[in-house]
Amino acid sequence: MRKTLLALLAALLAAGCATPCEELGHRICQCVASGSPRNACEDSIDRQLADANPDDAFCEEKLRTCNPPSGQSFCDWILSTEAKVACGLAYE
Repeated sequence: MRKTLLALLAALLAAGCATPCEELGHRICQCVASGSPRNACEDSIDRQLADANPDDAFCEEKLRTCNPPSGQSFCDWILSTEAKVACGLAYE
């Protein structure tokens, strides 16, 4: 029980420390198979963000719009052009 509580607390603290751009990138990585592929996706996002120094205000805006319509899964929705624009992956 204590280990589970500590793991949950660590996860919550880590989530709270993420920048909006990290959160957005990791949200998109949730569509990659779990395990090594997802870890590689998240590591890639972290490296790219460290090199790019992105605009957090832009990412905050995209976090608000990067949500699928009701009843549609995020991973199916993100394949559409509309989703890519909403999530900051493409221009209008």
